[in-house]
Amino acid sequence: MSDKLNETRRYLEQHHGGDGAKAAAKTVSTHERNHDTDFWAFWHAHTPSSGALNIADLGCGPALFLKQLASKHPDYSLTGIEIAPYMLAHIDECPSNLDIRIADLNSPGENVFAQHSLDACLANMLIHELFQPVMLFRALRNWLKPGGILILTDMVRQPLDTFLRHKFPQVDFATAPLNAPDMNDSFRDYFEHNRYSAEDIANLLKLCGFEIVAQETLRESRATRIAARNP
Repeated sequence: MSDKLNETRRYLEQHHGGDGAKAAAKTVSTHERNHDTDFWAFWHAHTPSSGALNIADLGCGPALFLKQLASKHPDYSLTGIEIAPYMLAHIDECPSNLDIRIADLNSPGENVFAQHSLDACLANMLIHELFQPVMLFRALRNWLKPGGILILTDMVRQPLDTFLRHKFPQVDFATAPLNAPDMNDSFRDYFEHNRYSAEDIANLLKLCGFEIVAQETLRESRATRIAARNP
């Protein structure tokens, strides 16, 4: 295992609060919320709907999304990319049309997938976890077929007071006792989950050559969902 891969793994575990098992369990418990009927409507509206498609999920976690696709579309070729050991540990037996690969998406290179081999790709709550997304967006331009679609959902910047009120809904910050370590962790979470505005992500995709097909606001403007096309 390369030093760079281990560095990314250490960063991700810290980003997930230092408790990988808890982070993996939360990913499982929030899967339905993150892949609800609105998500599937957006997915079906903007991705190809027929043929033996080649689809990838970047930062696939326990691969629940891919397993859903595999059960509905046994003719699809599906690939999940994951790096965190605690996420990989939650992936049990995979269907025959699903492959799991380990790669650092901060610097993926062009060889994770063959050139112009993907019809569609999902990046769900991934971009804010990367050191920077530019190298991934450039790689995706190479991996996706011309006309291939990236579906991206991620947290976006919100006012700090809104973030704190959402995180501590019952706390009166003017009078209630507060714990300094909790505040330290909360501010770290804020800066790591609020790196980009919705416009930042869309503009970075355009900067890297994508065309924005559709964009939605989610969770009272705390998240965005984008369909971006590889020209």
